[in-house]
Amino acid sequence: MKQRYLFEYEVLSTQKKGEFSQVADTEERAKALIHERIVDLEFTEDEDVVIGKLLKVLDAEKQIFQCEGCES
Repeated sequence: MKQRYLFEYEVLSTQKKGEFSQVADTEERAKALIHERIVDLEFTEDEDVVIGKLLKVLDAEKQIFQCEGCES
């Protein structure tokens, strides 16, 4: 069953903190995918991004998610 995992993260060089979620089969896979995505989005190196604690797990098969632009 796929779950949506919400993690906190920090970009060390800029001290930027945020949250990011990912649908995956396991928490470990979600964490790895989030790390890759943040590195890409922030144009930085692997060691510059720290994935923090797991904030929430949702059943991805029963939830509907819309981006901010799609809600209006």
